[in-house]
Amino acid sequence: MTIKLNTLISPVVVPKASDILATRLRELIVKGQITPGSFLPTERDLVVESGLSRTSVRDALRVLESEGLITTKVGRTGGSMVTLPGRASVARSVELFVRTHGIRLDSLLECRVAVEPTLARLAARHRTEEQLAEMDAIHEQFTASVNDVAVYKNINLDWHLAIARASRNEPLMALMEAIATPIRDAMDYQHVTTPELRAIAVKAHTVILKAIRDQDEDAAFKRMDRHVSGYRDIATSTTAAGAEPA
Repeated sequence: MTIKLNTLISPVVVPKASDILATRLRELIVKGQITPGSFLPTERDLVVESGLSRTSVRDALRVLESEGLITTKVGRTGGSMVTLPGRASVARSVELFVRTHGIRLDSLLECRVAVEPTLARLAARHRTEEQLAEMDAIHEQFTASVNDVAVYKNINLDWHLAIARASRNEPLMALMEAIATPIRDAMDYQHVTTPELRAIAVKAHTVILKAIRDQDEDAAFKRMDRHVSGYRDIATSTTAAGAEPA
């Protein structure tokens, strides 16, 4: 009896040589065996040490550079210097994922509801006087912008991001920074807001800010949850009723 192997064995995927080298170098960087500010071996040395072609070595270095793990310096003293990716690069990667994969607005709004109340709680715990002053200043601009929707939505974004920064939680800050702009750009605010709703938003920001000022963590969480959940409900119901994203 002859066994048909195609029913038992799935296709074998062999990783590219450049990916294997990139993985090895990445692990050395992540584990601290190659420290930020130091240089990787030259391309020629990597070719000799790895036994790979110059093309494969260059491809591996391009992968690491795209991940923010190295920067390339040209010149006689140049080379591939090890760096650490900042929060901005993480936020940019997530935002690109959102924009290129057709992530639905309702999913982004649910993500916001899951994240922002916790950011408000942490902001109430950790905020400095300087950060509080920044939030106060933005809130004053927000209050004055209710009759200009374009300005209103940009200042609204600035205020929520100021709270995120005050949280001191880098991963959540990066996530908030990644989803905030796509949410703003996905909706035509004329469809999801009215003068009455903007006035309600100003009141919501006022009580959230008070909780953060008083360092009342529970109140900050609850008030932010009420605020962003309310916006989610309005936005999703309006879109479901026929208003298309801008």
